[in-house]
Amino acid sequence: MIRLASIALLATATAHAAGTDFAKDVYPVLQRACFECHGAETHKADLRLDTASPQHLKIGTDLLRRVALPKEDKEAMPKRGDRLTPAEISHLRDWIAAGAQWPDKLETLRHWSYIPPQRPTLPTVKNQAWPHNEIDRFILAKLEASNLTPSAPASPEILIRRMSLDLTGLPPAPSEVESFTKAYIQDPSSSIEHLATRLLASKQFGVRWARPWLDLARYADSHGFQRDDLREVWAWRDWVVDALNANMPFDQFTLEQIAGDLLPNATPQQIIATGFHRCTPTNVEAGTEPEESRINQVIDRVNTTGAVWLGTTLECAQCHNHKYDPFSQRDYYSLLAYYNNTEKEAERTNPDVPGSIQFKGSPLKISDASRAAQRAPLSAKLKELDAQITARQKLLAADKKGTTSHPAAAGVASSRIKPLKPTAFITESDAESELQPDGSVLLTGPVPDTDTYTFESELSAGELSGLMLEALTHASIPGDGPGRGGEARPNFVLHTFDCTLTTPDGKSQPVTFKTAYADYSQKGYDVVNLINKVRKGAWAIGQRFHEPHWAAFELTQPVSVPPGSKLKIQMAQNYGKGLVMGCLRISSITGDVASCLPEVEEPAPVATTKRKGKAAAAAPKDPELARIEKQKTALQKQLTELADPTTEVMHELPQPRMSTIFKRGVYTDPADPVTPGVPAIFGTKLSGPANRLTLGRWLASRDNPLAARVTVNRWWAELFGQGIVTTLEDFGVKGAYPSHPELLDWLAVEFMDSGWDMKHLLKKIVLSATYQQSSSIHVLTSQPTPPEIINHKSKIINSAFSTDPSNSLLWHGPRFRLDAETIRDNALAIAGLLDLKQGGPPIRPPQPDGLWQKVGGQQYNYVVSPGTEQYRRGLYVVLKRGSPYPSFMNFDASARMACVVRRSRSNTPLQALTLLNDPVYVGATKAFARRIVAEAPSTDLDSRLNQAFRLALARPPQPQELTVIKSLWETQFESAKADVTSAKELSTGIELLKNLSPAEFAAWYAVASAILNLDECITKG
Repeated sequence: MIRLASIALLATATAHAAGTDFAKDVYPVLQRACFECHGAETHKADLRLDTASPQHLKIGTDLLRRVALPKEDKEAMPKRGDRLTPAEISHLRDWIAAGAQWPDKLETLRHWSYIPPQRPTLPTVKNQAWPHNEIDRFILAKLEASNLTPSAPASPEILIRRMSLDLTGLPPAPSEVESFTKAYIQDPSSSIEHLATRLLASKQFGVRWARPWLDLARYADSHGFQRDDLREVWAWRDWVVDALNANMPFDQFTLEQIAGDLLPNATPQQIIATGFHRCTPTNVEAGTEPEESRINQVIDRVNTTGAVWLGTTLECAQCHNHKYDPFSQRDYYSLLAYYNNTEKEAERTNPDVPGSIQFKGSPLKISDASRAAQRAPLSAKLKELDAQITARQKLLAADKKGTTSHPAAAGVASSRIKPLKPTAFITESDAESELQPDGSVLLTGPVPDTDTYTFESELSAGELSGLMLEALTHASIPGDGPGRGGEARPNFVLHTFDCTLTTPDGKSQPVTFKTAYADYSQKGYDVVNLINKVRKGAWAIGQRFHEPHWAAFELTQPVSVPPGSKLKIQMAQNYGKGLVMGCLRISSITGDVASCLPEVEEPAPVATTKRKGKAAAAAPKDPELARIEKQKTALQKQLTELADPTTEVMHELPQPRMSTIFKRGVYTDPADPVTPGVPAIFGTKLSGPANRLTLGRWLASRDNPLAARVTVNRWWAELFGQGIVTTLEDFGVKGAYPSHPELLDWLAVEFMDSGWDMKHLLKKIVLSATYQQSSSIHVLTSQPTPPEIINHKSKIINSAFSTDPSNSLLWHGPRFRLDAETIRDNALAIAGLLDLKQGGPPIRPPQPDGLWQKVGGQQYNYVVSPGTEQYRRGLYVVLKRGSPYPSFMNFDASARMACVVRRSRSNTPLQALTLLNDPVYVGATKAFARRIVAEAPSTDLDSRLNQAFRLALARPPQPQELTVIKSLWETQFESAKADVTSAKELSTGIELLKNLSPAEFAAWYAVASAILNLDECITKG
């Protein structure tokens, strides 16, 4: 019976076969769903569906049966991936009924996305009155073919809110809503066009549309991986915002980010643009091979390029030819060759020490005229103070009647104490260091929990009788130092001072000490511990912060040093909490050590040998000298804060590296050499130099059939919640077929013909009737409606849901949850707290304490940004890959360890908890409650509740909503009056308005919280 029924089914389908195009309707289905198990590489059950075969007709009946089975059935096909749609099954049925013929010319089977887009003819539609522009004709044609009708237009209040959130990422102000509503009543078309023009010209446009581009670029403020040090790339982020606001043509936008540094007479801004590919994570964990880290970055750049401009999963071709799409491994490494010639960003500070890898990057100093103008008078004043210090030190030295002091105390250098220039300075934590003009080493960047410093230097020939260690202050260290433990406690705890001397013949011997001296030792942390080898003991300078200190070590016996000898000193600092030295200098001492040291006030034994006049307490400093030095420290701090910022950019090497294919993707196993080139499927031989400049020109050009399609599809998804191709990241065989292929091509051609004009295309979309439809999909009316009309509407909605449940045909307007950054910006804007300042270093809003603390590695003290800085837009929130801003992560933001083409959109209890309890949203709720009362046109309860809805949702409440929210206010007010203490605590941190009691504020807080937590408030409807 089954067989007879199937034959009858085939016979019935024969009538439709003539309308089925194998290349367009059948082959893509087989390619996507069948080739994985029945293709060239794998053919289960001895069945191949990738070539012509008489077997196709024989198995046709069973094939149709299996693809129609429910997914849970063990015989269902395909085994993995999406099920075939009814339309796809119909095309297969028609093809089989017509004899399962295979065309003679296989080239006609090229995947649709690799064929250059052509402007299609506009389809004819029955409802000529509905379309506003060309977009609507494509949408309506599909709807009419599916017996669906568009939804009614959205109300003006909903429309302005939708368009404002889409184009600027911010809600409209009540005054803007009122003005637009009045204009809409007079002339809907003109008012909407005026609104679109105004929003597209807003400076907030660039901030809103930079967010998805930063996802693509994997922008973050730290390296990633275990080290995850902070770095500066924010100037590139600001470049993106400015370029989008200026409506830079997308082809130029592409070119400058790929190869701005290679443009003739490149401007600083064009070089900054290349930060796009400097956003790649960098692995500088101890033991990492620098070349492996570099190759991984280059591979990431290839994969990102494939995702952003080709909509392709190129990473599949790193190890072998792509399994589904027409990209060979040679294609992959030909693209890699374009990116293989930039500077290495991480290198070992000592080639012989595997753990010494350190980030060096390719920083570009950003000139800032304003900062330079502020530095000039400060620098002049600093020189003047230096002269005063020198003069005062000479005067004090003369008063001491020939007694020579050390620089750490009196500023007068002894001829027998000479600073050693380090040939290597290695930190166990990979902390960064800078050699200063005075011979000291300044530790910079993030503060590690613990650390061990290894200092290496070459010694001059002669006698060595002692060593001196100075822990110096510096304006860049919190609290001036000398330790890095924090401004309030800049201590350090030194556990070892182990020295080894290596003579030119390669022989090494430990350097031992008999005596140790210090200008000061903290109680219980005496400097003697460093030579007595009391490993649990250490030297520290507690209670004496913000000033330099020194320790001197006298050798057991003076050593005669031959020329070419090397000294190695290891200094372990294992206390934790960042108590490590911030700036240090090591000097050699010749002759009698004791006579070289500065005098101290009180004698006290500090080592195995007592010496009168040397003690743990420092001599009192000259008050005048102390005053001048304090002024100098303050000036140095100001100058440090005014230093020009830097940003990471691309720099091409003078000579290109040789590029090869990597066998199985392993960089240590190179195979055939390759030259730069684009994938062969595009049939394009590029003219011009074989560098990134040529690649950038091709990527956003008509020669690349994917760039325009992929780009407009991402923008469409931003506005409608899903793309015309729903797999934004994959336009290949395994990707989804376009819901409206002709519309996609029309948009792509329109984009290119407009001069790659982003704002032109977005305006076209938002002015369409498709975009302006109501998203309401339920029967709701404020007026009495006859039951037969309600039933009729319900039937239409149910029919539409059953035909197109995902709204891929767009029979109603978009409705989906806002992204993480917009949810925060929206809440702050509603509360009246949002600071619209743009650009500059990232901000740090409140987050739970301790999130940035970790075991080992660099340590950061997360300090909330002052004043309104913390209320700037989400685009500017610091993104530390190892610990991203938690509320953003709860709303599906990414740590940006890789290119993110499409964020997920989840719905979890954590999101509700975030909106209710996160300090940012608690603060926003308090400010919103205060704003409701302050800005309501009347003092009566109903008027204020109406104002609350208009501020948050751009519309007045429905009668039933007003009843519920009014009841909430009254209930909370009575509860707060009964618990005055809790009501007062709730109002902490905000200035209450006159005549607004704590109990009333508590009631308004409850109302504000309820409204901010409405689905509608965090949803674009």
